[in-house]
Amino acid sequence: MEHECASPVDVAELDRQVQRGSYFTQATLERSFSRLNNAEALLSRLIEQLVTNGLMTEDELGISLEDAVEENDHDRENPPPAAASIVWPSIALRVDNGDEAGPDVVDCDARMHVCMAVCCRLKFPLSAAEVDAGRLKWDIGHPYVIRQASTGYCVHNDTATGHCGVYGDRPGVCRRYSCAADGRIWSDFDAMVLNQEWLDGHLSADDLHVSRVVPEMEVLVSIGPKPAAGQ
Repeated sequence: MEHECASPVDVAELDRQVQRGSYFTQATLERSFSRLNNAEALLSRLIEQLVTNGLMTEDELGISLEDAVEENDHDRENPPPAAASIVWPSIALRVDNGDEAGPDVVDCDARMHVCMAVCCRLKFPLSAAEVDAGRLKWDIGHPYVIRQASTGYCVHNDTATGHCGVYGDRPGVCRRYSCAADGRIWSDFDAMVLNQEWLDGHLSADDLHVSRVVPEMEVLVSIGPKPAAGQ
């Protein structure tokens, strides 16, 4: 039986995804251990208060206060950012509001030579339905964000033409999106002048965060650290 060998490009992409998945696992474990350390510090303070106030003795607790772990205030000094972005590591799913109104019609072919399909570099989470359908690839290093190649472009983008390779099954974000009024993409839409400063500052191929670069109509669900109180 003959077996079809994977191309070097496929192997390289698989290696990149496995590496990103490893980074995600390591970062998640690091965060978990950090929380365990904080819990241990809190428990140590509680035990100290119990002993100091004469409610229990060290012998009764079976521990020594000298063994208590010092408190680490790092997390309280640097609380998680407000939900203006989906931080990494986290798991993100998109919740659609059911509005399927069509976007402003844009002649993409007339602009492709200028924008180079830059909208295909925007990051966004897939919905649960899109993940379940299995036709769209998501980033192993940041579930369930649309997967991007090392170039920063969506893996479903045909780099030769700039067109979408899964157009019929494209995500709801892409169906509703229009760059016509998107000041992040164009500093002058009619004159076809790109907002290069924003693009250079927000669309790094190595950025593991998902900034709020999706249309405002989207509702994001982030399964991860909650914002600090009052944020």
